[in-house]
Amino acid sequence: MRRPVSITMLFAAVAVIGLLATRLLPLEQFPDIKFPFMGLEIPYPGSIPEEVEDLVTKPIEEALATLPGIQEISSTSASDRAQIRILFDWGMDLDAATFEVRTKLDAIRQQLPPAANRILMFRASSGDQSVLTIRISADQDLSTQYDVLERYLKRPIERLEGVARVQLAGVEPRELRILVDSGRMVAHSIDVQRLVRLLERSNFSVSAGQVTNEGQRLAVRPLGEFTSIAQIRDLVIEGNVRLSDVASVELISPELTVRRNLNLQPAVGVDVYKSTQANVIDVVDRVLKVVEYARTVPQMQGITIFVIDNQADSIKSSLASVGQSGMVGGLFALLVLYAFLRHWPTTLFVSLAVPLSLLVTLAVMYFVGLTINVMSMMGMMLAIGMLVDNGVVVTESVYRQRQLQPGEAEAATLAGVREVGVATLAGTLTSIIVFVPIVFGEQNQMSIFLAHVAIPIIVAMLASLLIAQTLIPMLTARFPAPPRRAKRDWIDALQTRYAAMLTATLDRPGKSGALLLLLVLVTGGLLAASNHWPDRFLKIDMWPQDAGRQLAIDYGIQGTHPIERVEAAVRRIERYLDDNRDRFDIDSIYSRFDADDANTVLNLKTGEAATLSAAEISTLVLAEMPKISIGKPSFNFDDDGGGGSEGFSLQLRGEATERLAEIADDVTRVLATVAGLESVRANSSDGDEEVQIVVDRQRAAALGLTPRDVATTVAAAMRGDRLREFRGAEREVIMRLAFRANDRQTLDDLARLPLYLPSGERIELGAVARFDVARGPRTIERTNRMTSSVIDANIATGATLGAVRESVEAVMANYSLPPVIAGSLVAVSRTTT
Repeated sequence: MRRPVSITMLFAAVAVIGLLATRLLPLEQFPDIKFPFMGLEIPYPGSIPEEVEDLVTKPIEEALATLPGIQEISSTSASDRAQIRILFDWGMDLDAATFEVRTKLDAIRQQLPPAANRILMFRASSGDQSVLTIRISADQDLSTQYDVLERYLKRPIERLEGVARVQLAGVEPRELRILVDSGRMVAHSIDVQRLVRLLERSNFSVSAGQVTNEGQRLAVRPLGEFTSIAQIRDLVIEGNVRLSDVASVELISPELTVRRNLNLQPAVGVDVYKSTQANVIDVVDRVLKVVEYARTVPQMQGITIFVIDNQADSIKSSLASVGQSGMVGGLFALLVLYAFLRHWPTTLFVSLAVPLSLLVTLAVMYFVGLTINVMSMMGMMLAIGMLVDNGVVVTESVYRQRQLQPGEAEAATLAGVREVGVATLAGTLTSIIVFVPIVFGEQNQMSIFLAHVAIPIIVAMLASLLIAQTLIPMLTARFPAPPRRAKRDWIDALQTRYAAMLTATLDRPGKSGALLLLLVLVTGGLLAASNHWPDRFLKIDMWPQDAGRQLAIDYGIQGTHPIERVEAAVRRIERYLDDNRDRFDIDSIYSRFDADDANTVLNLKTGEAATLSAAEISTLVLAEMPKISIGKPSFNFDDDGGGGSEGFSLQLRGEATERLAEIADDVTRVLATVAGLESVRANSSDGDEEVQIVVDRQRAAALGLTPRDVATTVAAAMRGDRLREFRGAEREVIMRLAFRANDRQTLDDLARLPLYLPSGERIELGAVARFDVARGPRTIERTNRMTSSVIDANIATGATLGAVRESVEAVMANYSLPPVIAGSLVAVSRTTT
């Protein structure tokens, strides 16, 4: 009151900071939550799941199990790789946890196979999604176009401000392959392991210290790296035998083990990821300019670039929708305010609390590191209707005091503010105290999401309290009070009826108390019953159903097949979808497949062009989908797309992998009979046939060999050895040594594989081993160091999560699991995105 200039400048400064924050705050669709999760991936080329489990997965699990703060360790052992997932407690310091994990891994690195000593570590957050998804197709073969795509698309995008990484999938850089001729190696009595060691010793780079020359310190570095392919070919192995005499050395494009199609044509995928604090919209705009330029480059002619998913457009649409709703809500609040106050100056004074409080909120969000996203916008929109409450109470109190003290505007204003000061403070604290546990309570994914709603509400309401106690009284004191209404209107009539009802309530305390107690009991009973109603009679989703216009088909490939056979099955489904493109509202068809897995993503038409919902389309597609002999196509269970909004999982755990797989298959057949479940499938089924080499230990020992010696030689011959990179003119090139494909195609080729004894004598593998063909698992899943099998199912249309859970629990109660097998039910929400 006594410092109007100071108050005005204070709020003007805050408003300016808030306006600046609108430009500085990053824009996101949803908050970027750092999950207490760490993932490890260990490539192990040419391996099988059992080998990966024994040699890689189990040693790492044992080493990590002693770390503090771990909720769960799960792993997947597959052909060529191991994946280990570590879930920590919420609130865990992930930087410290990362350091401890690295320390544990370094301690056991020597125990791992030499081909599996490269361990990739990564974390997860809700922001780890590509901000721009690009697909590239062409009539030509794109598998040899890595250099062109890297030069004109990948590298220019990586150099942009705000871009964290660019992932190029579906095309690989060329490799330097040393393909050994088995017959020539035998003719020259050369051991493949000795050749590997020779190549490693001939391609090195070390620092040899420093020397002083004329007072200057110079680094000494012996040059031992290959500088050309010809130099590699001319490497002397022994005597007059050079590498080119026993092997070919060529730069080749590696065969793609994973292929992609876009609208029935071979495709390449490009995914762009932003850095943590970068603005999504700004990053996407910069990337799109590079894409437009790449389309004009002569070297890119004949290559078509499609932008499949633009997160910036989704963010703009979502924020614009929420912002528009907030503006309409604010306008209605203003009109309702005027309807009761009937005085435009007072209405405008009180309404100032809305924009000023929101600007204060934006300023605070900037300084505490929040972003503008759908959740924080929702919090500000929810607060709009409550921001004028304190102003209305203070204004009415001030005007009442001015009527009691005419001519004493300042004194009356102070008296009016003091009269309701405690009441407005108590009311505000009562409103915001509900949100305090969300911000400061136990952390989990949902509470962190809701904190982005709660913090804007808390800050906005505290700001509105400050404005109501300072700015609004200062303005009302400097303007005349509204005139008293001469005639009664509907507000007076409403006040009269309220007074009559209040009097009746106070005159009958017994009946009023009994009625109040009855309301409390009824409300409490309904709340208690609601704990059982939702999942029994209602569908429950974390996000609304049919939230997006994308569907994903999982082909359910059974076993491992030549990739050409999988491609034929995928193309059959693709042609069916393409023939019905208009009927199914399909905008584009994108498929990804390998030897044992395949899926197709359908991007559906949007806006006015859309005639059916995603759920209706999934039903139509499944009704007439062609059958394939190697799989069972269905809309998958992933959160990234699928047919149903809800899913159901049953997890079995045990020690014996084979026994667990048998039980999982049996339980799958039992669950397939449960009403309300569809597409029931166990992840442990559909194993692959494999050749198991059984070494005769006594015979091998007599010859001076160990089973590991045999396994090392077989692995080098079949899957090859990755050598130190060859430094080419533009980049480092991966260098591998392996036998020619013609020398490792059949069991007879394997049996004739040469082994060299310590004495130098050569024998064949078949002399110390036999070969058994058996069926092994496609992957081996483990949870908390126990083998696990997950049975997934979709919840059928019309069924509810609660009803299905009761049916499954009843069935499993009558199913006798062996003592070594444990089962647990997991109900999960699924969405179509």
